[in-house]
Amino acid sequence: MSMPDDQLPRWRVGHLSPQTVIENQPYEFYKLAPDGVMLVAVAVGLKQFSRQDVERVTAPIQALTAQLVERHVDIVVWGGVPLPVLIGLEAHAKVLDRIAEVAKVPVTSTVRCVVEAAKGLGLKKIAVANKWTDEMNATLADFFASGGTGVLGRSTRPMEPSEFNAMTAREGVDLAYELGRAALEAHPDADGLYIGGGAWLVLPASLRLEREFGKPVINNQNSLVWHVCRTLGCWRPKEGFGRLMAQA
Repeated sequence: MSMPDDQLPRWRVGHLSPQTVIENQPYEFYKLAPDGVMLVAVAVGLKQFSRQDVERVTAPIQALTAQLVERHVDIVVWGGVPLPVLIGLEAHAKVLDRIAEVAKVPVTSTVRCVVEAAKGLGLKKIAVANKWTDEMNATLADFFASGGTGVLGRSTRPMEPSEFNAMTAREGVDLAYELGRAALEAHPDADGLYIGGGAWLVLPASLRLEREFGKPVINNQNSLVWHVCRTLGCWRPKEGFGRLMAQA
């Protein structure tokens, strides 16, 4: 007797994950994604927040993409917002072109998902909270501007990957909440908040901040699931996980 089709994955999301160890991202992905969506991840291995390290890990990007293609993925996501904001919009577009040459399926990136999520919610003025430098956040603002969203201001605590990877899950959630709350309090005119970073757990902080401030909170995970599933035609609104996840 063959396995029922409804117990098999119908859509496969290929993810070029920025770091070597992949833990928090799939944990939150499966909380948010509709049934039948599988995450297929390959580690890229970013070690430092520098343009040089981004160039190092993107040098073999086509070979890494080929590994995902072998697993029959339906879309490829260049994961991680820090990588694009370290190299800028033009270089970001070139990396996506290189991925697309091999993938032969739709291609996107986490930062593009975030920009589309802000646009989908109609956010014109956003506050941001993350662990990135002023220079990285200036480029992040350029990405948001490309989608019609302005960044009012930010609350940050710059950290290198080796630092935030050493945090416990609780420490990550607490820091995300602390920075997110500071950003919203400092910028009350913001339409919403973006908590950047996929290496820490941010969903609990996002949901708490939405309840307390009454404004939508987007992050890497909910933005990726929302945009990718809409692209694949498998989006299903999900109540109880924030404003974006409830969007039709």
